[in-house]
Amino acid sequence: MSARPVLTPARLVTAGAVLAAVVALTLAPRAIAWPARTLVLDALDHLPPSWSALVFGAGADVALNVAFFVPLGAAVALLLPLRWAPASVALCALVSFAVETLQAGIPGRVPDADDVLSNTIGAAIGTVVVIAMRVAARGGRAARR
Repeated sequence: MSARPVLTPARLVTAGAVLAAVVALTLAPRAIAWPARTLVLDALDHLPPSWSALVFGAGADVALNVAFFVPLGAAVALLLPLRWAPASVALCALVSFAVETLQAGIPGRVPDADDVLSNTIGAAIGTVVVIAMRVAARGGRAARR
């Protein structure tokens, strides 16, 4: 039985696009990033009240920072073999740390160590989803044999 390739062109393009979006929105001047933030918050206002309490319990900025890194954690986890997928959390934490460090030199942007924690939690959620899906798919293939 041969293992499926991990570094497929589609996965590489997806991870690159997600990383580019993260970098663009987190390093863009506030005048560009703020309208995007407002757009997302306006869309999230349509959640049912019980979901809003869950999503915004720690505040809108924390919720956005967590949600922003879920796709990056998932995309990076998909690039790695299953046994190495948890390393995507550390890689995303490094990306977040780099972003926060670079924000110090951008007028109107305020680096915050708490953002690194929130981003890392989001990356962990995306990673766990990918690992769970891959393990479930493996179990399905084994049951068909």
